[in-house]
Amino acid sequence: MDNVPQVVKIVRLQSGEDIIAGYVEDYETELITLDNPMHLIFKRTTRGTVMMLLPWLPIEIIKNNSASIFSTDILTTYDPKDDLIAYYDKIIHHPQMQEVSESSRNYSNYFDESEDEDEEEDDESMEMSMEETTDMLIRKKNNRLH
Repeated sequence: MDNVPQVVKIVRLQSGEDIIAGYVEDYETELITLDNPMHLIFKRTTRGTVMMLLPWLPIEIIKNNSASIFSTDILTTYDPKDDLIAYYDKIIHHPQMQEVSESSRNYSNYFDESEDEDEEEDDESMEMSMEETTDMLIRKKNNRLH
């Protein structure tokens, strides 16, 4: 399937989530397969807009980074700009992303309760904190369209 050029789409779900992914539609089953889905998150500030791409699936614990959803779960689809497709492609093929998805063999890394102070400082200095991201996702979930 790597030889087949894949269509990349932005999918807005009924929940209001925006996902960028390889998009394959099966008209017979009305299922959509999303390959390497990434959650698109936007934060608009007075200094401009910040965009983040986060894995939509728990890539640390799954074999294949793809999901099938019903077409009725989709509100609409968009064709992303070429530079966004290039950025998305760079992210999903980045060695660090590949390492995360392949590191699922050692779960103890994810449950280590001791964190370095440097890591905590880095987390605090992120443009959008994890708490802000979580709050935004909860707001989106509560503002479902249907």
